[in-house]
Amino acid sequence: MATLSGLSILSDSGAPEGCTDYTTLVVVHGYVWHGGIFSKLLPLAGRQGVRVILLNRREYPGSTPYTAEERALLPSVTDRPPTDEAVIRSATEMLETFMQRRARELYECLQALVLDRSIPPMRSGSESSGIVLVGWSLGAIWMTALLSHVARFPVDKVNLRDYMRRIVLFDPPACLLGYPYPEQNPYNPFYDTSLTHEERGRVFTNWITSYFSHGDTLDTFERRKTLQVPPPTLASMSAEDFQSTVRVPPGVPGGSDWTLLHGCFTFDIFSKLRVGAFFLSSGPDADSEAATHPTGDEWRDVEVRYIWGDHSIWEAPYGAMMMRQEIDKAKREERPLRPITIQRLKGANHFVSVGIETGIALVVDQTVGPMGLSCRNT
Repeated sequence: MATLSGLSILSDSGAPEGCTDYTTLVVVHGYVWHGGIFSKLLPLAGRQGVRVILLNRREYPGSTPYTAEERALLPSVTDRPPTDEAVIRSATEMLETFMQRRARELYECLQALVLDRSIPPMRSGSESSGIVLVGWSLGAIWMTALLSHVARFPVDKVNLRDYMRRIVLFDPPACLLGYPYPEQNPYNPFYDTSLTHEERGRVFTNWITSYFSHGDTLDTFERRKTLQVPPPTLASMSAEDFQSTVRVPPGVPGGSDWTLLHGCFTFDIFSKLRVGAFFLSSGPDADSEAATHPTGDEWRDVEVRYIWGDHSIWEAPYGAMMMRQEIDKAKREERPLRPITIQRLKGANHFVSVGIETGIALVVDQTVGPMGLSCRNT
């Protein structure tokens, strides 16, 4: 596996045969399940007219482990949130620095991909060109971090703005976007203090891989009762599939992802990243990151797409509801907002175990026909 800026390229389907103008789908995985969970996309890529590149984040197979200095930016997890203002300020600054550096790594990885793999740029008016960057589950915070900080980063040899067509937040739980939990029955076993940390991991894994039936209102979003059919994704995975898609250490107590999740939740980092990703400076000459760092580019017209599975955990429809409310409020107040769309993936749980071809179509914004998606040979 090749390593770029610390991240590893787990798989690359290559350019679709006979195509010189096509969409490149770059996927960043979530918590514990690494890029291998999307391996079913690879044999579909050519027929769908897309190129699929699966990345593994730091601490996952093929990538570079965090250094002791980098891990020191992750505050220790305590049973009770700190109340001392100096401690809160220090922890917040450390986590913000940590995520800014992860965003920079991803940015440089994308630049290297363009150069090393001859990725074609966007073509004006084309529906089959450019890069669509996908962050699934926890990987979504790498997307919000990138958009929050991209104006800080130099263009260098590759202006990624010429390539970036869309950034997709694929079924992240609402808490990872920093939306506050409702007072009415907020439930996520990862933060259930009635369970030990070890118990939380077991309950969370079964919960996040299950299917749920939801209504259209907050009080009809099902928190706990899972559907018997289909069974949880975990139950249908073979031992071989599990071993080829999971790396446990980052997700156990004390692991990097585990510590990051607790820290970002405690110190409200998720919300800061979302706001930084969604909202733009008042204009190109405003006192903003884009103005402070003139070599950067705010990517003002890059669309953000939130895709949620309607059989996923309750936080998926809740996140969509909260996002619609936030967008509507911003429009009423005439706040500069990045283009944001919300799309529902019918029949899908958090792991998109069904409708994978439809999922690709929603991500790249193309129509699935009898021969799959189309690409262009110029």
